[in-house]
Amino acid sequence: MAPATPQHLLNTSWTLHRLSPLHHEKEFATLSSPTALKTYASRLQDQLTGNTLGGLPSGTAGGSSGAVADDEALSRTGALKSCTWETLPSLAFLEPQTQSRPSRRQPKQQPGILVTLEYENIVYKAALLAPPPPATGSPSPDRKGSTHLPLLLTRLPGPLRQTFVSFLAANFDTYCSPLRFPSHFMCAALEAYVNGMITEGDDIARQQQAILEDVVKEMQITLAFSSSIAPELRSLNVSIPRGSFADFVDADANRADGSVLANLSSYLEKHLAMKLDFLSAGSDKKRSLAEEHVRVSRIACGGFLLGADGRLKLVSLQKMIPGADDDNDEEDLVGSEGGREAPGEKARLMLRANEALLLAVIRRVASVDEQGV
Repeated sequence: MAPATPQHLLNTSWTLHRLSPLHHEKEFATLSSPTALKTYASRLQDQLTGNTLGGLPSGTAGGSSGAVADDEALSRTGALKSCTWETLPSLAFLEPQTQSRPSRRQPKQQPGILVTLEYENIVYKAALLAPPPPATGSPSPDRKGSTHLPLLLTRLPGPLRQTFVSFLAANFDTYCSPLRFPSHFMCAALEAYVNGMITEGDDIARQQQAILEDVVKEMQITLAFSSSIAPELRSLNVSIPRGSFADFVDADANRADGSVLANLSSYLEKHLAMKLDFLSAGSDKKRSLAEEHVRVSRIACGGFLLGADGRLKLVSLQKMIPGADDDNDEEDLVGSEGGREAPGEKARLMLRANEALLLAVIRRVASVDEQGV
């Protein structure tokens, strides 16, 4: 079976979870072998088809409106036609020859896994992603009989997600927990996306900046407030209108102070009288009252969506892949380019920025796991 491409991760609204290592030493030495993938795919399909509505007993307990809605959603999917597990050998959205500069030989990437559930009327999917390989000379963790895939992405209805998570726990003795992002990471993720699109020292940085403006379109940054200081104000949307984002991007987007957030902080202080030092968030400096009670909870634009509650969508210019969002599926994303063919340079820069953002998320999950937080 041919490996899956990382393009399956694009143009899809994901819910993110953290996974502890998957243990499979009693059955398979490696999880990426074709035999192991077929075995677990068949086992999951058997579990899903063993109950009505794709893995859920009919008459979900509780009878709540949410449960009824989930039952109705699953009843519209039709019968499960196939369940496939494929390896994701790389998270590089760009082919090596399309990279802006040649890279030195990199350590081998631990393959991830793409799970696809094809129903009669819809395709659902999940992805288990590995962290980037350690830098040359760094020791690799010894995980005999287990596989470290700390980031779980799912595009599944709630009940089906619960069934899938239970399957992982029963077969791999893994623990799944919701993924939440602190405010300082939300800020760092925005910088990663911008810096991924505008190359340092590039002679065509201005052209790339214009493309960034076209990709981002309108940007919405949601600020959440602690109830102790703003009991009647739960959140505030800061909207950067179409055509204005370039004002926050310095030509040297990789300078040390992080130009986008520095300029955004100045803008908020000037126009909203809100002194928010995004750049020092998460540092060892003593936090101000604003940093303690005001946080970035969501960033949405034409290129991506990232939520502190564990939501992610990476938008690219490409033909629609089964399981990707429909045009009206993501109402809270400002712009969507799914299903269109791309002008070459714009498509390349979007893929490069998407890769930078996805790697930032995976590194965040992996670093928290290593620290035991």
